[in-house]
Amino acid sequence: MEEFAGKVAVVTGAASGMGRAFAQRFAEAGMKLVIADVDEIGLERAASEMRAAGHQVLPVPTDVSKLSAIERLARATLSQYGSVHLICNNAGVEGYLDGAIWEATDKDWTWTIGVNFWSVVFGVRTFIPLLLANEDGGHMVNTCSMTSVVKARNMYGVAKHAVLGLTEALDADLRERGAKVGVTALCPGIVATRLFQGSRNRPPELQNEVPAPGAAAGRELRARMHERLSEGMPPLEVAETLFEAIKEGRLYVLTDHDWDDQIIARNEEILSPRARDAEPG
Repeated sequence: MEEFAGKVAVVTGAASGMGRAFAQRFAEAGMKLVIADVDEIGLERAASEMRAAGHQVLPVPTDVSKLSAIERLARATLSQYGSVHLICNNAGVEGYLDGAIWEATDKDWTWTIGVNFWSVVFGVRTFIPLLLANEDGGHMVNTCSMTSVVKARNMYGVAKHAVLGLTEALDADLRERGAKVGVTALCPGIVATRLFQGSRNRPPELQNEVPAPGAAAGRELRARMHERLSEGMPPLEVAETLFEAIKEGRLYVLTDHDWDDQIIARNEEILSPRARDAEPG
């Protein structure tokens, strides 16, 4: 995708953080915007700021974990602009961090995987056919994470590994069909966002009736990680990196090389003789 002016971009998780920065960068390139988020107040604030700057933007409150909401987002986009060219499946939450993986409840899994993985599945199912219908094609961005290319340590990492796999499979299918649709797996590292405050938007029906044994430790971890992220890369810097990657049609985009040792270590362990020769189970 090389031309942006006058085309239409849809960005989820756009009320703040990277999604807000992506929308801003696309708008500066002359694109018409549809921004989506479950945070309705933040979403309307972002839309007002962008309109004040002279950009065309439609805010659509969206719970990305629901297929019906993603389909409604697509209908709103087509109703407003008549077409769509660029999709960023970006919304995400930190998810379950309150104990060992086997201690998670059905509600923990539903919330964490719903927002971080199923939302991307729904985005692919809903928007890829629309991009394929464009004469000049389009592009999809799926926000993975550096946690998708290193050893998974928690449920968030599990979900992001799945998003990366989905993105790779999507790329293979598009190439096999000779489609004019590109796809990018964006793997951000430490970025100044509110990711570890995602629990603020956890639906009441998906909250556990009884706090997990590790709930206090989970709160402390979220606080520490939020402080760490606050000192991370500015979202606008990530947006610029992503914008160039879309123009170049790159599949994998890492925001930095701070995680290189962990990436190499994981792959070396996978390929090590001990790992290859280990008995099943």
